[in-house]
Amino acid sequence: METLPEPSAPTVVAVVRSTRTRPLLPRQLLSDAVARAGLWERLAARTAGGPGEPAVLLTPGASSYGDATTAVSAPLVEHLVDLLYERGYRNVAVGGARCGPDTWLAGTGDAHHRLGYRGRTAQGNAYRLVDLAQDVVPVDFPAASTLHGSGMSRRWLEADFRINIAKNSTHPEYGYALCLANLLGVLPHADKHHHYRARRDAAEVVAALLATCPPDFHVVDAVVSSHGCAGSHVGRPLETGTVVAAPDGVLADLAGALLMGVDPVSSPLTARIAQLSGVPADYRVDGDLTPYQGWRNPPRLLTEAVRRLHPDGRAHRLFSIAAWRVDPGAATVTDTALARLSRGLTALIRGADENPVALAALCTTVGAAATTSATVQAWRNGYGKERIRRREVSLGVDPHTYALADFDRIDDVLRPVEGIVDALPADAWRMRWQHVGHAILFGCERTVRAPYAEFVRRVEICRSISYMTDYLGGRVHVVSRDAHGRPTRQIERNIYLAQPNYLAFYGGPPIDVCKLESIAYEERSQRISWRTVHSPNRSADYDDGSVTYSPADDGRATRIAIRVRQKFTLPLTWQVFRPETRPAVRDPLVQDSYRRFFTRTLDNFEAHYEGRPYRIGRRWDERDDAWASELPTQRFTDAVHLVRGAARQALAAGRLHGSPGPDGYRHVAPGDAPPGFQPFEELRETLRPAFSGFGRGLWEAVARDRSPRQPS
Repeated sequence: METLPEPSAPTVVAVVRSTRTRPLLPRQLLSDAVARAGLWERLAARTAGGPGEPAVLLTPGASSYGDATTAVSAPLVEHLVDLLYERGYRNVAVGGARCGPDTWLAGTGDAHHRLGYRGRTAQGNAYRLVDLAQDVVPVDFPAASTLHGSGMSRRWLEADFRINIAKNSTHPEYGYALCLANLLGVLPHADKHHHYRARRDAAEVVAALLATCPPDFHVVDAVVSSHGCAGSHVGRPLETGTVVAAPDGVLADLAGALLMGVDPVSSPLTARIAQLSGVPADYRVDGDLTPYQGWRNPPRLLTEAVRRLHPDGRAHRLFSIAAWRVDPGAATVTDTALARLSRGLTALIRGADENPVALAALCTTVGAAATTSATVQAWRNGYGKERIRRREVSLGVDPHTYALADFDRIDDVLRPVEGIVDALPADAWRMRWQHVGHAILFGCERTVRAPYAEFVRRVEICRSISYMTDYLGGRVHVVSRDAHGRPTRQIERNIYLAQPNYLAFYGGPPIDVCKLESIAYEERSQRISWRTVHSPNRSADYDDGSVTYSPADDGRATRIAIRVRQKFTLPLTWQVFRPETRPAVRDPLVQDSYRRFFTRTLDNFEAHYEGRPYRIGRRWDERDDAWASELPTQRFTDAVHLVRGAARQALAAGRLHGSPGPDGYRHVAPGDAPPGFQPFEELRETLRPAFSGFGRGLWEAVARDRSPRQPS
């Protein structure tokens, strides 16, 4: 008789709380929580049989120079060090997960000591203090990962067991910030916002870390929590007497959110990571999840306003930095204007927790900044595309989810659609389109005066989707290749500007879709066909189609044919308008937008063949790293210093020149006239490129928009 395997034990989320009837010290809370969550069993299993003494790395979250009440308690971390020593684990290191705007601060003394870490516990047990931003080595992040090509600290990678310790606090954007948000701090770049929020999606960054080199255990320090509008930025302590422990970070965050009395998936960060990384199938909660008494979460108006700030915009960056309260005894802000803004904003945040007028002022201020940021971004969609930065994203789907048969069935789905498109009447632009329900069937073609053999060599069919107009970036994962090494099956994620571009003014999101693609190379044609399987931002129900190259004029020219079936999500304001009930208004708009998009797309194919630039936006490079270190407040500070210097020089100079004459007048010789005032000359030369560049760019954008294109 075959013996059935024993079922694995469920993952335990331990919630240990101090109550009036059962008061517990922080050390007892911690000891009980980690034991009930299975820390010691997991640590023993992970390090069993390993050579030498196992290395344990603790990563408590904190800003090096920020408000100490927003950081993980150093005595609690040292209690965990003592517990490790009691069980024979003596190779322990503490590497702080820095989450604050440290790059803008000039500190005094050692950051670890300011936070209470001395390298030795009260019981005399020694531990090492390490910097996770140093000794960075390459990591084999998969090609489908947004962190592909990035590195991590050697200390993090070589640790046998990693324990992630987060402060229990609220967050003005996510609603709450616990273990998952804390993981952004263990990444090596000092400018977390620039590299892990603006360039990349924060949830995808954390999911990539969890998939490749994750923590082994998670602890939430809720002995004394920080709540209110922005507890992670401006400390507002509340004794909650709780420690949460779990082997899984998503589960720890879910339990922590319930203790705050909020829906766990109300945080876009937690919801997205849970979707990407998943939740253990079998788990149980060991403890009481009754919400904390006296707890205050950020108001919904505030979190929604902050979420409307564009991640790679200056307003979002400025808020994320200025909203942190800096301990005056620990550091100073190097930017004078930023320091004043930070003092005012943090005072407003602190007052908003108690004063309804201050709360209204805070929400109004952030809401106005969000509206301005969205308007600027929408304007760039149509008139400043060269200033938009391309996105660095993950693949968006698990490539192992799909079998080869899923790719082979794409043509079976598309062939009937293409037959309908080809039967539609063509307009003067050789374009065919028709509404079918809420979807649009569309087709267009163009004959390019380029030899077919040379065209297919230069303009690779497998990259056809990236030649589309308004392409912002994406990622490709090749599944199979032919005997010549050419991709035959691949998965691709594409991001485009909102279409039509003017929908961005109504809140239309970028088009973000993940597709399965099948590519065929035949003697007389090449063809790529695709089927949408996922839209991370729900901007499209489907965006299916094909591109075909075929020879024309006996191979002396190339015919490009595009056929698509699309159904995109309209902004809420347009959904209320219900354009499907007004075809007389809808049809001209649809026809014009499709004509513009695919005319420019076909232009891109020709431009790529000829080697002319056609991409919108710009890549992230070292100049962007330098650009990110500058804020509008820094320019304002520089302008103030320049004006002050000019004023001092003007006051120091004599008001009148020349010498008085016997007639009572002051006679000025040519040599007495002062030259151009140097500070004003410098200011004029500094501002000249900005004004001339703006005017030239606006004129070129209007000229491009007004220039008609003739059908080929």
